[in-house]
Amino acid sequence: PPMDPPVSPSRSTPMSLPEETPFNSPPIVPPIEPPNDAQMMEEPLTDGEVVALLEEINHEEDYTPLDILTLDRVPPTENEIQLLQIARENTTDDEIEFTVIRKRDFGLENTAQAWRGMLGETYRISQLIKEYGLIPLVELVFGGRTRRFIVNLENIEPQEFLNRCVGFDVGIEEFWRSYDDRENELNIPPGKLVNEIIITILKPPQRQRIEGALFNYYLVEHWAPLEHILKKYQIYSKEDIVQIENCFIHCLENSHTLTKTEMDKIRTKLKGNTVTKKTMKRIAEEFHLNIILRYYNGEKIVTNNIKHGERIIKIFLIRWENNFHYVPDEKVPLTTYFIHHYEEIVNYCNENGKDIEKFFNVTKKEGEIYKHSLQNYIPIYKCLKELREVGAIKEIVRNDMIKKKYYDSFLFSPENISLTYEESKLIVEDKKSETTNTLLFADFECFTSGDYHKSYCIIVMNEVGVWKKFYGMNCADKFINYLQTIESPLCYFHNLGYDGRFLAKYGIINMVKKGKMIYKMTIKINGKKIIFKDTLALIPTSISNFKTFFKLDGKYEKEIFPYNYYNEETMNIGVIENCWNKETPSWSLEKIAQFKENLIKNKCMINETLFNTEKYCEYYCLRDVLVLREGFLKYKKMMKENLNLDCTQFSTLSALSYYYFKNNCFVKDFLFEYTGNVREYIKKAVYGGRNMLGENKKHMVDKEIVDFDACSLYPSAVARLFLPTGAPRVMNKPLQWYMEHLMGEQQYETTQERYISYFIVTIEITKVNKKRKMPIIIKKINGINQYVNEPSVMTVDSIYLEDLLKYQEIEFNVKEGIYWDGGKASLFKEKIKEIYDIRKQKKAEHDPSEVIFKLIMNSCYGKTIQKPITEEIKLFRTKHKMLSYWKRNLEDILSGEQIYDSDIWIVNIKKQLDEFFVPNIIGVLILSMSKRIMNELIYLCEDLGIYVYYQDTDSIHIEKDKLSQLRDSYYRTYNRELVGTNVGQFHSDFPPVNGKESWSIKSIFLGKKSYLDVLTNEDGDIDYLIRMKGIPKEVILGTAKEKFEGDVVALYEHLYTGYPLSFDLS
Repeated sequence: PPMDPPVSPSRSTPMSLPEETPFNSPPIVPPIEPPNDAQMMEEPLTDGEVVALLEEINHEEDYTPLDILTLDRVPPTENEIQLLQIARENTTDDEIEFTVIRKRDFGLENTAQAWRGMLGETYRISQLIKEYGLIPLVELVFGGRTRRFIVNLENIEPQEFLNRCVGFDVGIEEFWRSYDDRENELNIPPGKLVNEIIITILKPPQRQRIEGALFNYYLVEHWAPLEHILKKYQIYSKEDIVQIENCFIHCLENSHTLTKTEMDKIRTKLKGNTVTKKTMKRIAEEFHLNIILRYYNGEKIVTNNIKHGERIIKIFLIRWENNFHYVPDEKVPLTTYFIHHYEEIVNYCNENGKDIEKFFNVTKKEGEIYKHSLQNYIPIYKCLKELREVGAIKEIVRNDMIKKKYYDSFLFSPENISLTYEESKLIVEDKKSETTNTLLFADFECFTSGDYHKSYCIIVMNEVGVWKKFYGMNCADKFINYLQTIESPLCYFHNLGYDGRFLAKYGIINMVKKGKMIYKMTIKINGKKIIFKDTLALIPTSISNFKTFFKLDGKYEKEIFPYNYYNEETMNIGVIENCWNKETPSWSLEKIAQFKENLIKNKCMINETLFNTEKYCEYYCLRDVLVLREGFLKYKKMMKENLNLDCTQFSTLSALSYYYFKNNCFVKDFLFEYTGNVREYIKKAVYGGRNMLGENKKHMVDKEIVDFDACSLYPSAVARLFLPTGAPRVMNKPLQWYMEHLMGEQQYETTQERYISYFIVTIEITKVNKKRKMPIIIKKINGINQYVNEPSVMTVDSIYLEDLLKYQEIEFNVKEGIYWDGGKASLFKEKIKEIYDIRKQKKAEHDPSEVIFKLIMNSCYGKTIQKPITEEIKLFRTKHKMLSYWKRNLEDILSGEQIYDSDIWIVNIKKQLDEFFVPNIIGVLILSMSKRIMNELIYLCEDLGIYVYYQDTDSIHIEKDKLSQLRDSYYRTYNRELVGTNVGQFHSDFPPVNGKESWSIKSIFLGKKSYLDVLTNEDGDIDYLIRMKGIPKEVILGTAKEKFEGDVVALYEHLYTGYPLSFDLS
């Protein structure tokens, strides 16, 4: 339906302050057009330059990045006005390119100021377009115009926008360009920069979506006497613009129809700042409401009855241009006469000392006497229209929102917890139906030069080993045609995130992805559904590791292939000598010799100088597919035999593991899962593994050091842990009472004195009586959790609180909390112990199926702390359909891109409803118990004077000659053996040097995940354990060779002394 009766367009149309969001999508098809200066790619920044630039942007004074938005508006040029008028009068739906904002126009240097200038101009143009009642479409261009990312400025923060322009993560296309599924490392090219921003004008849709959102109007100061009335409808004075609530929720609240518990549940269920009619129906159905929704259809008011109960809630949808807003459908204690004669009445009251509120109901003036009536109050929708016409309310411009943030239910934080049993439900068994798919395994080979990889070869193999090769630039077409002849095809790739780029164009209808990985993708072509899945999501290792991972029979030659040599000219016949010259890193003489041997062995030699490149590619690709097939089928068989699971029914290892433990433990123990307030509060107590340097200081140690590692830390934590049953309750007594009745760690049955199983509590630590070199108090500093010896506010479970009291002797105040009572459950811990013992036995017998149990155990807890999914994707065939959806659903859209080499578009949108349940108390307790296992060891070390130089979650670096003392003291303290291979025990975990046990003779610790260990063994052999977060080992060795004569120790010493050093990640 049309919008409310039209009014003259405002000249200060606002933009809602956008929400931060990632955007990951495939690349756009490159058009064939000659490059020009504007399209030329600037020299990329080094990784160090990008980090420094982001540091400058991110660590300035609060809100400084928004200063560009508070500058005086630059008046539009005549050309801009003329183009906007043409666009507004345009009778077609064609988009019009309005302007191109080039990075170089704001300075050649990559400074925060230059990027802010570019961003400021982007917002200026976008706002100008909106003032003419049009829609701006903002496209980020990386390099040439072939690489675009469409973003919705309504839903992306200026700060996030800046980060996207200069950061590494520019979408899944970067992953496709850079990830080699044959390598373990993921090397993202440094400093990909936005070269230009293209802003295009779209015409608004003919038919608007029925939805309500933020009302972008404020009350002018002169009309302040009305503020207390209009606050009910979320209209405030400029000074009082605050974080306000979703307008639909606000209407429900003001109806006084729902209980506080129901309102709290709705608040955590609704996401984003818009509520559509479809979402409203879902809420009405769940809470048994009769929502009477009215809005204008042209000049006429229409009524929609959304009846799913008897409780009536009346809502009116204000639908002004760019402003859709739900308000309670009721009369306001104001009259039309009062609004239109406001100045006169204000003057009269001021001159005669009258209270203006007593004149709100004035209907007319006879002589010098104002006449009053209680019968002439006007509906809210009419009141707002009258107030806008007389200038009492004005649109909010972006600089009115500086240092203020408007509502979004993403931000809801239940400070006063209201819990209901509806937010806690029993975990029920999942049932999987039998699958009858035809299993296939495939791999592409691609030309890797240029901005886009091009496939030229694919080999596909079925379960019994029958294979086909498709070679040439149309190999993907032939492959898809072949799959259409297969019954119910399910084809596996190892890293579908890469190979999927060549397949989506054939008609993708569904995709399950996370970050840069695609777990599952379905295409439909000629009525045939073809499913692709990723073995990497089930088997987290490279193809090159499959032989040892699964102990495969047969000989597999070392992986040698001249990727960068292959192109359209060399794809059939190639010159042998120097075909490896462009490979990175450079091939060794040994590798070159092995390559030549492979050519002879596989009969690829044409003569002494030429080789059959197609045949060698076939050999190489076939080898990978063969290994993939054999490894996966062995994995599938072991899963079925040992766990009675069909791995083809799952897309990820964590999903498979969670399914196993859920059906075998959680369901049988009658455990609960949670949503809403309960889930969100429990989530506050999730803290990952501790990773820190001793005393948060750098260390250079010339002593013998061991890396003392916990045996399967998280399974060890589960094996020591009983789980709470039932739903939690809100704490309503002093914390001391809950501590006195808290069950012991290994107590699982209640007694008269001890019957509280666990609790989660928010505490304000006021004093730390025992400082530690490796503290467990967490404080968020610059958005990062740091371990400190100072006061902080934390939300912790009872295990964590006991350790805080025991090891740091804290004093604290309690803010709020929840608790569980009753007996504890034990099936999870028993099952983990059983699996651990089976794995240990199979490992001793050299049975390859031991890897199944290792994977299952290590993935046992991830799904229990899964975050709710707040985004979803929609796919559109043709840009026209995508833009039609984009225009109608602008409030919810985050970003969009065209899928590589196709007319299919993918759009990321915010979900409006959150109905996600998860048993996250399990994950919280596993994490806390794992910390307790490490705390017992670390604080015993500290009390014995044994220095812990570094901890990374499940391992610590300590001096080798202190192990005997530590082992004896550990047994006396805990009555447990410290060293061994059982759950809860520890062992030295440095990799062997030449097959023999090793230790470090020199260690340099620079920071988290950045250190060097110089390893040796009993024979005096030397090796290096090199770690530096974000920088691959090969890059570090290459830099050491280039700048330190190959001395990697000198490189680390250089960094230790505080000198800067640049690494070339490309």
